[in-house]
Amino acid sequence: MENKAVLRELKEIAARVDVLIRRLEKEDTAIVATVGEVRKAAILEEVYRLGGSVAPETISDLARKYGRDPSACGGYYSGKAPSLKAAIASGAGLQALRQLTDTGRQSVQDTRAAWGEDWLDRIPMDIVGSQRAADTEISF
Repeated sequence: MENKAVLRELKEIAARVDVLIRRLEKEDTAIVATVGEVRKAAILEEVYRLGGSVAPETISDLARKYGRDPSACGGYYSGKAPSLKAAIASGAGLQALRQLTDTGRQSVQDTRAAWGEDWLDRIPMDIVGSQRAADTEISF
């Protein structure tokens, strides 16, 4: 194996070990969710905190912040009840925006009710933000 491949594999192992250590340290923590669930909810929470609408580039930036590929965010806009929709800002210049739908707002409210309003401030960003972190359970 090349050094880069070995290093990549070791980093993935380290991320999994870190998740296990944190889980053992926080066994009494009430909130347990998968990294995938947290990542999906985090982007919607961020849009909510930013007033409910953001530029498309912001969605991509948030995806990267939470360890996701921006191209994987299409699910927010599809299905019978999408969480986000494309819109155009009114005013002097036409600007494309991404807005929370009623479903998206409800999802944020449901997550806040289950995990607390400050849940985003308590998540382990070193794990959730790492693209190497497997979709495993975390506690926060």
